[in-house]
Order: sequence, then C-alpha cells, then structure tokens
Amino acid sequence: MNFKTLLLFLLISYSLKAERVQEVIDYSIQNNYQLQILQEESAITDREIEIVGAWADPILSAGINDVQGVRPLSRNLEAMQNQFVTFSQAIPLNNRLEIASDVERDKLLVIEGKREILKVNIAFGVRQAFIEAQFAKKSLSILDEYIAFLQTPLDLLVELSAIEKNSVEKYIQTELLQKSYQLQRAVWLRTIEVAKERIELIGNMKIDSFSDEVVFEDYQNQSLKELLSILDSNSPELHMRESLKTVSNRAIELARAKEQTDFTVRGGYYQRFDRNDYISLSVSFPLYIHNKQSNQRVQAMKKSNIENITYEQTKVQLEQGLKIRFYELKSLYDELKLLEESRLKIDRLIANAKSELSLGGSLIHYYELFRQRVNNRLSIAKKELDIALHKNQIEQLLGVYK
Repeated sequence: MNFKTLLLFLLISYSLKAERVQEVIDYSIQNNYQLQILQEESAITDREIEIVGAWADPILSAGINDVQGVRPLSRNLEAMQNQFVTFSQAIPLNNRLEIASDVERDKLLVIEGKREILKVNIAFGVRQAFIEAQFAKKSLSILDEYIAFLQTPLDLLVELSAIEKNSVEKYIQTELLQKSYQLQRAVWLRTIEVAKERIELIGNMKIDSFSDEVVFEDYQNQSLKELLSILDSNSPELHMRESLKTVSNRAIELARAKEQTDFTVRGGYYQRFDRNDYISLSVSFPLYIHNKQSNQRVQAMKKSNIENITYEQTKVQLEQGLKIRFYELKSLYDELKLLEESRLKIDRLIANAKSELSLGGSLIHYYELFRQRVNNRLSIAKKELDIALHKNQIEQLLGVYK
C-alpha cells in the first residue's frame, strides 16, 4: 500500500467515525480555510512589527559634478569638478517607531479575535446541522411508526365500507393522511442530507451519520445577570472590538508622534584632481507648513471615536440578543410543558377508548385518537428543536465552541 492510498484510507476512516459533535467541531476548526487565511495574516502582521520598528535604510550615493562638454573626462579644469560619495540617514527624534510596532502588536490581537469569532461560528454551524438532523430523525421515527399503524384502520375501513356509507369517506381521508405523512417523511430525509452538506461546507469533511445529540447547559434555569456577565467576559466579538479600540487609540499616539520632525544627516567625500579633496556635512528637516500631520491626528481621533461607538453598539446588540433568546427560551419551555400535559391527556383518552371497545365503543374513534397523538408528538419534537436552536444561539453569543 503506497502513501497516497494509506492517506486516502485514513481520511475515509475518519469521515466514517467523526460523527460526534465535538469531534466534528474540532476537525472543522482544524481544516477551515478561512482560519488558515487568518493564520497567514497573523504571520504577516507579526513580521510587520519588525518592519515598522526599523529605521529607514541609509542612502549611499556616488556621482560626478560639473561635467565639461568639451572635455567630459576631465576633472581639473574647474574647482567645482569632482567625483563624490555621500551617505545619508534619516534619524527619528521620538518614539514613533516603537508606537508603530505597538500598533502592529495590537493588530495581532484583532486577528486573534477574528479567529475566535470564526471558531465560535464554526461550532454554531456544526451544532445546528446536528440539531436539525436529530429533529429530522426523531420525526421520521414518529412518522414511520404511525404510517405503518395507519394500515390497520385502512383495512378496517375497507371492511366497514360495505355496511357504512361514511366509511368510504373516512377511508379516503385516512389514505390522504398517510400520503401527507409520507411527503413529510421525504422532506425530513432531505433535511438530513442538507445537514451533511452543511458539515462538508463548514469543515471540509464528509459525514455519514449523526451519532449523538447536542448537549446544552440548562440556560433557562440560570439567571440573566449571570449570563450577561459571562457574555461580557467571554464574548470574542467584544474582545475583538476592544482590541480595535486599542489600535485606534495607538493610531492617535502615532499621529501625534509624527507631528515631531525627524531629521536627515548627510555626509559626503568629494575628490578633485590637482586640488584639495573636501568633506561635506548637512542636516535637513522637513517643514510641516501644510497641516498634513495635524490633520492626520484629527482623522485618527475621529476613527477612534467611531471604534468607541461601534464597541458600545456591539455590546448593546449582543446583550439585547441574549436577553431576547433567554426570554424566548423560557416561553418555549412553558409551551413544551403544555404539550407534554396534552400528551398525557391524549394517552388517557386512548386508554379509555380502548377499554370501551369491549362495550361497543367506536373502533374508528379509537384509531382517530392516534392521529392526535402523533400530531402532538411531532409538535413536541418541533418545540424541542426550537429550544435547542435557541440554546445554540445563546452559546454563540457567549462564545462557546468547546
């Protein structure tokens, strides 16, 4: 077995086994393309710290002055004729380069924040695929059981149609009901396939089945104050916004530092034929007379103000989103409780109808109660789906990916 065949075998084996939620999340994070891009961006920014903190390269010049048209190769006709070598170096007078390096270091934190946000979103997407697949599987189980169960009353109605006129109508209604559930079954089968495709899109991996259910904390039993505290300390979105605020504040420092003039020192050696050689020294300063530097500082301050406002806006949005999901989650549990109570009542009605059969009770009514039960069970499954999706959204807001 060559290496390529072995690698293919290992990948196929992994795709067959990697069915548990956290395994799929971990694999997806490891193989996500966008995370790989952010890793490269981090390496680029890390190198930029060294680049922006270094002095400007010195300039070495060589040349000839006062070339005569009649005798271009001559160097002794005039006193100005010479050949020279000069060296110049720009020298910063303040800590501008250190501040520029600090800006890049802060940008590394921004990139890390983006990585954390992406990890959270990957986990959110994987969990959602598992949740929807599990709901579809549960609904299929309910429907398969009931579709098979419906065959009994269908056979009964065929026998009763000879003596009861309304039995034909009930037969048709029951048959249509069976077909409608078969259509729903096809929809949920496609839901499972869509969930598999979503996993492949998120994590660049194939999955054959969904082996376990997603387990969440009992967020409905926690206090809202506690959840808001977790959001404030754990949210990668807030952490990234905090880093962007730091970058913008550093940018103000950098703009202020650039208002202080750097200077350039230049020295040269000039060689002349038949005359004394000489050395030239000069110092040059830029004249900041067009307010470019001060305007850049104002621009940096405005950008910093935008980041501060954006941070507050993001915090409010996250907190309000968490509050809404929290209150909706509590309502969903209340609705689930009512459905569970209805399930118990329907089960009691079925038990009563069954006991009345020996006393001449309606067999058709007995079977019709099962339709109410299956609709109730499907409603319970749908409510459980909504609860799981809300908890998944809460974990996304709280920055949970493990």
